Amino acid sequence: MLRRLKQESNELKQKRTTQRRLNVVFVAVMTLMTLLILRLGYLQIVKTDDYKKAVASNENIEINESVPRGRIYDRNGKLLVDNTAKKAITYTRGRMTTTAEMIDVARELAKFISMPTDKLTDMDKQTYYIQTHRDEVSQLMEKEAAQFNENMISQADYDKALYKKVGPHVKLSESELEIAALYSKMAAGSQLTPQTIKNEEVSEKEYALVSQNLAKLPGINTSMDWDRKYLYGDTLRTMFGKVSSKEEGLPKENIDYYLARGYARNDRVGQSYLEYQYEDVLRGHKKKMKYVTDKSGQITSSEVIDPGSRGNDIILSIDIDLQQKVEKLIVKHIATLRAAGAKDMDKVLVVVQDPNNGDILALAGKQISPSGEVTDYHYGTFTSQYAVGSSVKGATLLTGYHQKAIHLDEEMVDEPLTFAGGVNKRSYFNQNGKVVINDKEALMHSSNVYMFKTALKIAGLNYTPGMALPDNIAQAGQTLRKGMNQFGLGVKTGIDLPNEVAGQSGHLTDNAGNYLDLAIGQYDTYSPLQLSQYISTIANDGYRIQPHLVREIRQPSKTETLGPVKEVIEGKVLNRINNSQKEIDQVRRGFDMVFNQIEGTGYNSFHDTNVKSAGKTGTAEVFQNGEPRVNATYIGYAPADKPEMSFSIIYSNQPVPPPWLPGGDLGKEIINMYFSSKSK
Repeated sequence: MLRRLKQESNELKQKRTTQRRLNVVFVAVMTLMTLLILRLGYLQIVKTDDYKKAVASNENIEINESVPRGRIYDRNGKLLVDNTAKKAITYTRGRMTTTAEMIDVARELAKFISMPTDKLTDMDKQTYYIQTHRDEVSQLMEKEAAQFNENMISQADYDKALYKKVGPHVKLSESELEIAALYSKMAAGSQLTPQTIKNEEVSEKEYALVSQNLAKLPGINTSMDWDRKYLYGDTLRTMFGKVSSKEEGLPKENIDYYLARGYARNDRVGQSYLEYQYEDVLRGHKKKMKYVTDKSGQITSSEVIDPGSRGNDIILSIDIDLQQKVEKLIVKHIATLRAAGAKDMDKVLVVVQDPNNGDILALAGKQISPSGEVTDYHYGTFTSQYAVGSSVKGATLLTGYHQKAIHLDEEMVDEPLTFAGGVNKRSYFNQNGKVVINDKEALMHSSNVYMFKTALKIAGLNYTPGMALPDNIAQAGQTLRKGMNQFGLGVKTGIDLPNEVAGQSGHLTDNAGNYLDLAIGQYDTYSPLQLSQYISTIANDGYRIQPHLVREIRQPSKTETLGPVKEVIEGKVLNRINNSQKEIDQVRRGFDMVFNQIEGTGYNSFHDTNVKSAGKTGTAEVFQNGEPRVNATYIGYAPADKPEMSFSIIYSNQPVPPPWLPGGDLGKEIINMYFSSKSK
């Protein structure tokens, strides 16, 4: 009995244990079921929109296609740079497209078009051979394949050995080379991004055949590409700048910058000067395509969802007729000066602008080879710098007035200067005597001595024969240099172009001789554009205005007419010089005398301009290949009383005078031609 009760008790315990285990399993199963139901509900209800978007993005993909750039016009609405359409054949690679499928398309496409093979590299040929001769390649690489599978060599080592072994075996026929060229173009494109296969010399027959057989050519399409067209030939060609080709795409040095702004790797961008500076304006609004793919990633259809538009147009401040005439005048005067003895002259640079608003009207530069060949050097007007000589003397006087070192009409004796240590300085017009002159006459005669004495007064010194020059001239040098800077000399003008130079400013702290030379334009160097900004600042009563080449941005028009104005670019006033109107007028009277008084250094060239003009000349001593030369400079404006145009001219490396060559005649002809054209 006791044994039976004990046995029953053990059986009951076992049943209870089993029941508890079943309960635990049941609870676990129910919990998992509940979690699964909740998860399904979350995915179907909460995340349904996200998954719909994911499906849509998987099957409907928007791709940007290139569009033509904006046009470039001159100030009078004359078209300078346009786009010329050309036929193109493109390939868009699917997300799951295999190499074998691309080669099949290339092989089929080769039946309809001819493909240049001259740009195929050895690696292109080897890559094609590897993909199309797998059995032969496998036999060549048995040893390396085994080593790679056993992790004895890396993928890089395997690939290096592969191309080295395959090289001698690559022998492709002409037809295979064409297919290889097509394949290399197709493989270079990103997934679902149109890649230009051929856009040069696509014949009407080729274009038609490909268009008719698109069903046999998955991913292939026909479209229109474009190239820049320059309606005035080489005129200003370098200033317009370069646009990259489809093959070049984004420049490697700036690729991250462009990719972050939505560019594709094969997009064409401005690489220099105006095309580069105004890339955001000229680039245009891309065409958008919708590609529908199937589950395997193959493109099944496409649709244009936004036709896009070409870039905005820019209107330059340049007058193209004036520009061409100035260039012809430069070439004419180069021939005249070379015939007169300027055989080593190597550059002529000219800037013509409106002094009242910063508009650049003409920007011209020419380089001359030793044989006399003349080539364009327009960008040299703001990317190169020169010692400019006495042209800067107006800025020296105005700095002296502001520092209370000299006063209006102050007279000084122009005489040879002697300093301790054997340093001697003198004016060219007065080699030995003593001549009393005032500030206006100092400009007219281009007196070096008047400027030297002014510089000494700025340093707190009065000249006495045999005096010692100060050991430390840092403070006075900084004062005089800042005086030059406020006119734009020695600082960037701010023109809307890349690569502008600021000029070179030498060490002044312990060399008073260099400080004196700074006062007459014989030490620091300046660009032709800085000279133009300087003379324009004096012409417009003291306002330094930022020069610019672009004066308007306009929306693209579907017709040949200009579109609506989007933005007007006006000259920005950078600063007002620290001088009174009386002081500016005094210098302008001196500049008037330079051109219109018989003793003036510019009289021979400028006294009979059609409209009365004023300005300054300069001669800077330089060396070319160890031989002494001079840079001749001419700056001016017209009319003299209410200037409408200003100019600067630099001739580099002319022969040391005498005789004085008639370089100013170029300035005279520019003034006469400008106002003659204006009257017409």
